[in-house]
Amino acid sequence: MRKILSICLLTGSFLALSCGYLTDTGGGGSSTDLQPRGPVSLDKNDYPVFPDADAGADPSVSAEDGGKGFTGEGWETNTDFDFIGDPRAVKGGLLREAMSDFPGTLRIVGPESNTMLNSMLGGIVYETLLSLHPTTLEYIPALATHWQISPDKVTYRFRINPNARWADGQPVTAEDVVASWNFHMDEGLQAPFSRMTWSKFAQPFAESKYIVRVQSTKVNWRNFLYFSGSLPILPAHLLKNVAGDTYIRDYNFKMMMGSGPYAVQEQDINKGNSITIRKRNDYWAENHRRNVGLNNFEQIIEIVVRDRNLEFEMFKKGDLDYYFVNRAQMWVEELDFDRIQRGLIQKRKIFNHSPNGVQGLAFNMRRVPFDDTRVRKALFHLLNREQLIEKLMYNQYQLQHSYYTGSVYENPDNPKISYDPGLALEILAEAGWKNRDERGRLVKRGKPFELEILYSAKASERILTVYQEDLRKVGINLNLRLVTPETLFKLVMERQFDIVSMGWGGLLFPNPENSYHSTMADVNNTNNITGIKNRRIDEITDAYDSMFELDERIAAIQEIDGILTNLYLYILEWTAPYTRIAYWNKFGHPIGYISRVGDHTDLPSMWWIDPERSQRLDEARGDSTIQLNVGQSEDRYWLEFDKVEQQAPSP
Repeated sequence: MRKILSICLLTGSFLALSCGYLTDTGGGGSSTDLQPRGPVSLDKNDYPVFPDADAGADPSVSAEDGGKGFTGEGWETNTDFDFIGDPRAVKGGLLREAMSDFPGTLRIVGPESNTMLNSMLGGIVYETLLSLHPTTLEYIPALATHWQISPDKVTYRFRINPNARWADGQPVTAEDVVASWNFHMDEGLQAPFSRMTWSKFAQPFAESKYIVRVQSTKVNWRNFLYFSGSLPILPAHLLKNVAGDTYIRDYNFKMMMGSGPYAVQEQDINKGNSITIRKRNDYWAENHRRNVGLNNFEQIIEIVVRDRNLEFEMFKKGDLDYYFVNRAQMWVEELDFDRIQRGLIQKRKIFNHSPNGVQGLAFNMRRVPFDDTRVRKALFHLLNREQLIEKLMYNQYQLQHSYYTGSVYENPDNPKISYDPGLALEILAEAGWKNRDERGRLVKRGKPFELEILYSAKASERILTVYQEDLRKVGINLNLRLVTPETLFKLVMERQFDIVSMGWGGLLFPNPENSYHSTMADVNNTNNITGIKNRRIDEITDAYDSMFELDERIAAIQEIDGILTNLYLYILEWTAPYTRIAYWNKFGHPIGYISRVGDHTDLPSMWWIDPERSQRLDEARGDSTIQLNVGQSEDRYWLEFDKVEQQAPSP
């Protein structure tokens, strides 16, 4: 699954897990190239963590140096983890999913690379040294079999799996790790946050072909997490000819070869229209326990559909395999047609513990008048969130009052902003916006109050036009500017906006540095899009790195959260503790549908096409009298899982 293949997107009792990844009874599928499914074992011990251990080792490398016969004595590893996927998954077939626009680049680092699609591609084409298990959040082996952390927590050693191979068959070695770090530190990449992250380490050192050592430049609890699970390992034998500037120039729509389960070839990139991602038939870790039941589709096609309504119509026709439902009105009113009633299309509201991100209207505080906290607060009071949720969203959502909503990091003392035009006008008057022109507009120094909101989803207009009208009533002129997602992302990364309708995915382990540290405020291509500079946040963020105790980190993030909410960087909107999808009844999937901390982007890695369901679906599409099973629309498996886990005896 995408969050497991790469922690950079960051982020149980055995009995509960072994019961938890059985196949649900209401899916479906059709394909001519599916591999036959016979009886399979559901015992994790029948699936080795290291199949054919060291079979591909260089005979010239000693066991002591990580070669054949390496015992792991004095090292850490994890061979007791449970399945992530379902062992009964069927390999093969095609998944078609939509993307809202063609990306500005396919690079995994550098300008315009910080998108969900780029992160997904990086996570399935490349691998990291370790991964996190999505249920337990324990480290599990990936490119590395074993690891060490020094007593002072600043030096890490990793033993590379001697069987690991690049797509061209060459072995993955410690030199690849060194080269990958060097590459990400190259100033020519124009990636300031990447350099900031990896500058926390000294240059790694290859002790042998299979053992690499790296030292942190200072104590930081996140450093092992980041170096082991967020650094995509790239092939040194290709990087020797690729500097940062040449990567920017030559790899805009080309992906360097990786060691992961999928590949994207240049001929599979149809610019402006689609990207075809193909399963590698020679993936070195295909049969490792961490991959059992994952990466099942032979091809995944990302299809550009720039209009969500058109995407929905394509889905209903069968031109797309699933639809991520992000509108309450659609969920309540539009997902009750014949094919859903007959079970050909299923709909699910899936509850789990995916970290909530931030959604709202972000201010560019570098610009007047948004550099005034009072103006930002007043504009927050003028968005009638309560009414919008009730009238337009059928009470399907909850108000956001935090930048870490629904987690232990949320500050309970954050201000609870409500719609209050009278208070907003009082605050604006304090900020100097108290006079009006002949048209009734608020003015300051003879200049009317005008602002522009940048957005990329046309569906947002039903909300933004309500806000526009409410602002007009108090004398503020709001211009709405619809652009493509690609254009919006570029403008935001270059700080060319007043206010932008923006959403960020949540992190399992908060990283306030990238989004809120002053050093990221005035440089392009970072997540500090608002331009916040706050001395106390900088102090906490700098100290946060050395907080190894969870309780201390929770207190630190809660304090940052309190500062952020009182500075009103965003007009926070709403959130929900679930993922809503509709899908053709041709899929198999683990119970729980997605991972404990995942979302709909888990589908391409965890689901598969089920031959029997596929056949039934084909028959039902040709015969309107056939009724298929209609499953429960709500799934709370992961919430029930928590109850079982909490009742289990402590180890």
